Amino acid sequence: MTTQPAPRPHDVDRGWSAAEIAIASVAFALAATALATRAARPPSAVAFVAGAAFFTLVAGGYIALGVGGVRHALGSVVSGAIPTARLFGGPAVLLAATAAYAWASGLSLPPRLAAYAAYLLLPPLLLAVPGADDAARARMPVREIVVVLALWLPIEWRLLPALPVPAPNGFDVRKLVGLVEAMYLFLVARPLSRVGYTYRLGWRDVRAATIAFVVYAAVALPIGFATGFIVWRPELSPLRVVGAPLIIYLVTGVPEEFLFRGLLQNLLTQGLGDRAGLAVASVVFGLAHLPDPRYVLLAAIAGVAYGWVYQRTGKITASAITHALVDATWGALLGG
Repeated sequence: MTTQPAPRPHDVDRGWSAAEIAIASVAFALAATALATRAARPPSAVAFVAGAAFFTLVAGGYIALGVGGVRHALGSVVSGAIPTARLFGGPAVLLAATAAYAWASGLSLPPRLAAYAAYLLLPPLLLAVPGADDAARARMPVREIVVVLALWLPIEWRLLPALPVPAPNGFDVRKLVGLVEAMYLFLVARPLSRVGYTYRLGWRDVRAATIAFVVYAAVALPIGFATGFIVWRPELSPLRVVGAPLIIYLVTGVPEEFLFRGLLQNLLTQGLGDRAGLAVASVVFGLAHLPDPRYVLLAAIAGVAYGWVYQRTGKITASAITHALVDATWGALLGG
């Protein structure tokens, strides 16, 4: 697969699109349905309302920020604020909402308030500290990469208290809190170019995503079977065939592609170039699947496939299609 320069990024789109709004609405409806089918019944009406409001903020915020008009409107609202206030505005709202939800749902508030205050306020603080000039940042945006790691690693290492919605045994939304914070910082408060979070997908994007999936399968399946990491174990059902890819796309595909391709690979490419940026981001993606070295290898190869789609199309929502196809195929046909 040869890499071509990404087209002009869609993350600067400012207009409103009926198709984008429709897709975002369907995506949120799917997310709410998935939550309703998995979550236990809340202990009280207050807990139910608190959970619904908090889920709407984090899940709805994540999905809505894929609409160019929403990003532009939100950016216009905060554009008049001083830079520091603009950086801390979104994180402050998330922190207040997290604390209010924990209190209303009967979750232990002090440890959550302390942990999420540190987690949510450190990234904007790092971005607010005066840094190098634009020329130096263009060579290697170290500070932005550190911010990305500060947002990712506490989630990856499970350092934050759980936020089940509804409490006490519902769907844990702490990943969504980190995702919305990252999106606010890099799409609204201090926009990063070439992220490619857009619902404006065309047939060329779908074709690139499908080609990458087929090529990845041709490479990864022999390795997976030879190492014993995967086995043929089909578990087909209408839910796995139709529903699972859509849920995986929303829950895993887009969030991980935003992190590893839209942010990490994007930033690394600024300092290292397209090929090296793709390679390093793919290795990091592979290492995120430790401790099994077989899984690391297959994930790193997958990272190359996802990264190629991202470079080819300029859209993380396209590479997320490949990501969802890989994970859904694994769940439906393979095991290990």
